[in-house]
Amino acid sequence: MTEHRLNEYRSLLDSLKRNKENVPLETLKTKYRKSYEQLTQSIQSMTREILQDVALDGLQIERAEADQKYLEINSAIKKSGIMKKASQAAFIQQDADLVLEYAGQLREIVHGIVKGCEKNAG
Repeated sequence: MTEHRLNEYRSLLDSLKRNKENVPLETLKTKYRKSYEQLTQSIQSMTREILQDVALDGLQIERAEADQKYLEINSAIKKSGIMKKASQAAFIQQDADLVLEYAGQLREIVHGIVKGCEKNAG
């Protein structure tokens, strides 16, 4: 993720924070529903993009091991609870740095599983 995209993400989180501080949630979900939904969908999409970019950067999996490793990775990610924490960091706390921290934790999990694959192959 580029610095520009990260700044854009921070700006979206700031907008969400200001909206929540200044407008009742019911009003956001009714009178401003369309723009509020667009904002939250953009945040959701960019949060996913950040998590994937950080966690998968430089990842290489042997084709023969891919299906099994994907299963292990998905299982480990679900068990970790990090996706829920990252979502809360974005939507409850509006904290981009915390989202990045969780992305780093995901990276450790994913790369740890793949490195296990490399050790077994060697």
